[in-house]
Amino acid sequence: MQLTAQTVGIFVAWLATLVTLGAWTTATFLRPSTGDRRLVLKGDPLVRVAQASSVVALLAIASQIVQTSHDGSASAPSTGWLFTGIMMGGALLVGLLPRFETALYALALGTMSLIAPVAVRETVVPRNHDITGDATVVAIVAFTVLAGIWVCSLMLRPDERRHPVVIWRLRFTSLVAAAVVVVCDLTTVLIRGDIDTNATWHLVRIACAVVIAALSFAGSRVTTFLAAVLGVFGQFAAVQTLLIIPHGTDEVLPVDARAFGYSVANSPTLHNLALEWRINLFFLGVAVAAIAVYLVLVAQLKRRGDHWSSGRTFAWVLGWLIVVFLTSSGVGRYAPAVFSVHMFMNLGLNMLAAMILVLGGFMTLVLRATPARRAGEPAGLREWVTASMHTRFVALMYNPIIALVFMTGTYYVFYLTSLYVDSLQGHWLHQYFYLHFLVTGYIFYGLIIGVDQPLHPLPHIGKLGLIIGAMPFHAFFGVILMGKQNVFAEAFLKSLGHPWLEGRGLMHDQWVGGTIAWAGGEFPLVIALIALLTQWSRQDSKEGRRIDRHLDAGTDQSYDAYNDMLSQLAERDRSKG
Repeated sequence: MQLTAQTVGIFVAWLATLVTLGAWTTATFLRPSTGDRRLVLKGDPLVRVAQASSVVALLAIASQIVQTSHDGSASAPSTGWLFTGIMMGGALLVGLLPRFETALYALALGTMSLIAPVAVRETVVPRNHDITGDATVVAIVAFTVLAGIWVCSLMLRPDERRHPVVIWRLRFTSLVAAAVVVVCDLTTVLIRGDIDTNATWHLVRIACAVVIAALSFAGSRVTTFLAAVLGVFGQFAAVQTLLIIPHGTDEVLPVDARAFGYSVANSPTLHNLALEWRINLFFLGVAVAAIAVYLVLVAQLKRRGDHWSSGRTFAWVLGWLIVVFLTSSGVGRYAPAVFSVHMFMNLGLNMLAAMILVLGGFMTLVLRATPARRAGEPAGLREWVTASMHTRFVALMYNPIIALVFMTGTYYVFYLTSLYVDSLQGHWLHQYFYLHFLVTGYIFYGLIIGVDQPLHPLPHIGKLGLIIGAMPFHAFFGVILMGKQNVFAEAFLKSLGHPWLEGRGLMHDQWVGGTIAWAGGEFPLVIALIALLTQWSRQDSKEGRRIDRHLDAGTDQSYDAYNDMLSQLAERDRSKG
């Protein structure tokens, strides 16, 4: 093990990021703040720790940018560290305002700062880098949070550290994070299939995570200190996994295997699209977690004796199964190499899966299944979710104009610029856009037909206008694609060298993609329109029955107020007469 300036610089950056994420997580979610202090971070010493560690991380990242930029062959690592610096700089800026809302932003930006160096590093492993890249990124984030909370728990007061809520939350977080690290790092080791020095460091990180999870049941200050030390050592192991090149990087592979991590030598027939599966580890993990959490909440609700619609449960599960099918079946496998399949996949995530998911009413379920904490009790899941949904960012994203712009404008920005070409050769870039299409669709349909009510819900006439406003943008985009005289990413697609690519006709395939965008974009909107009109009709009928019941019972307030007004007018007229 040789400690070089690069190793030290990266370790300092990652250790500072560990402290930053750990401090924000501990201050926001683990600290047992009660009474008026719930969800209040002003004056918390952990906030100052997070701010100071962000500065250290930013300085260390800046040194890596300078160091990699001097190497002419290291443009990709330099770009990765530049992105990391921007994210950490953003985390520092928002972290200067110690509020619950800004803490969430700082956590998100700090987490994103970990992704770029890992994603860039995984591209040096041509074979299976799509799976190992996902596994490595998720493992890095999980372990950084795991180690960070134990390092920062040393900074809690003794009474806070012994608080039952803190003990339970530390154990739960440790077990979940350790399980994620074990699954992801073992996946990386098994996929690469060779226990070399790089794999050894992955196994070291697994051992650290398992021991930390076990120590979480001890609860003494000595074991807390030991868990923190193991967390720091595990982070050093993470740095080593990035610096040591695994075996097989000099393997000569076809262009598609080097670009995607796998081969697409077979023609994308309907049979292959349905049966040639290639697991997308990230989306599979998200789907499994989302379904598991949903079912646990439903079970909790039913144990309490409350009812939850089985149709909503079915919609949630079905939506995530569609996501898994689109990202892990032959559709996801061939999407980077076939324009029409790529268009079908993005439309499926954006227009179909998202529309079905909003019918699950996840936020409504969370609020119904989790009890509200009394004023003297620490904040819990219900309070965190409520505060998160009232943030400025959520309010901005659920603004109808913003939702419409993101829903329709993303297609123009993504496909009509260089982003589409760039995403074909960058695994995490197209992972991001898959997620982007899913989330923007979820927000758009949530405003129209979603079970969850946004902070400022639209009237039905506004929802109708939103659907009608989206239709021409999708149709026009499809027409643009069908009328294009040049092929998107033509040079890259031809470089793949598969006969079936030329046989399909790249221009014809692009025309098919435009047809899919035109028809596939309109059809779900028509379904949403029908669903909206149905909901509108049912609500009017329900409101009419409610008014009738109140009138029959003599309890309708508006009716009583109207009668009172008439009585007052009559009395005034009599007094004047």
